[in-house]
Amino acid sequence: MNQEIRERTKWFMEDRFGMFIHWGLYAIPACGEWVMSEKEMTVEEYETYFRQFDPVDYDPAVWARLAREAGLEYGAV
Repeated sequence: MNQEIRERTKWFMEDRFGMFIHWGLYAIPACGEWVMSEKEMTVEEYETYFRQFDPVDYDPAVWARLAREAGLEYGAV
């Protein structure tokens, strides 16, 4: 690992416990945010997830509070 990368990622190596939440339509097939590209899906095929997506439990403030209470040092929603 070169010095530039060490400096850029120093915070990550020191904090050690964190969470990144990638959340959206692509959570339904559980294939990541590049699911359309990876699975070579058409817009019409991807729309089926849009019709299923119902984010009633979306509350990032609660997620952030729970993460902080668990001891997470960094996070992104």
